Amino acid sequence: MPERIVMRTALLLSCCTLLLAHTPARAQLLAGEVPADMSALDLNLGIALSLPFTTDSFALEFDCDDSFDAWAVLHRGAPEVDGPNNALIHFVDDDVEVCVSLAPPTMQRPKYHAFGDPLDCAGSFNWQLGEQVVLGDFGGFTAIGPITIDSLYIGYRRSGQTGWMLLSFDVQGGLNPVSLHVHQLLPLCPGTMAVGEATSASSIALFPNPGNGADIRIESAVPLRSIELLDATGRLVAHHDGGVRMIPSPTMAGIYLLRVMHVDGRMSFVRFVRS
Repeated sequence: MPERIVMRTALLLSCCTLLLAHTPARAQLLAGEVPADMSALDLNLGIALSLPFTTDSFALEFDCDDSFDAWAVLHRGAPEVDGPNNALIHFVDDDVEVCVSLAPPTMQRPKYHAFGDPLDCAGSFNWQLGEQVVLGDFGGFTAIGPITIDSLYIGYRRSGQTGWMLLSFDVQGGLNPVSLHVHQLLPLCPGTMAVGEATSASSIALFPNPGNGADIRIESAVPLRSIELLDATGRLVAHHDGGVRMIPSPTMAGIYLLRVMHVDGRMSFVRFVRS
């Protein structure tokens, strides 16, 4: 009788071991994948530079704390042999890790993923705290590319939660403008949220933009709940009711972001430049 108990126990343990061995692990997040409890942010933000020795940027917010987390920066040098063109992401938060290569050690360069690729960080890449990640460059003595990227993803994470950013850029220059676009991103925050296309004619438009101090006229084809103006650090400069269509211009020159809450819960972001 004891021998039967031992045999049955051993058989049960073997079956459990086999079951655990074949239980699928949680799938790794794929580039472009949106988990069931999340929504990707359709930013569609972009800049282009035609003039030599110019720099422009736009802010990115991806952890739902209502403050900027990163800047997408584009620089054009001239001539390219002396001053390179480059596109980069400057992370404001010091706890965001990015999948980057550390070669050369003076520059963090991200790993690019096509749609549907696992957001792994293997081989010569590793998760590192992001500060200034060089997306691509051209010219000078240290630029090693890439020169152009068309709709590829980079991965980032915080406390084990992974997100992605879909971007494109062209820093070759010459007779053509250099450009940088961030199309979408998956934020590092729970819950569902979506951001409408900021540049869509059917969404939000600002006049004049750039502005020189005159009141800003807001045009929207849909009703709004609230309007907020944020400065380059993510600080709230002004809050207005959604029914307002003229707001005072900020007093200081710089780059600002208008954050608009729609009555249906969507949010839109519009970049505003105060000259």
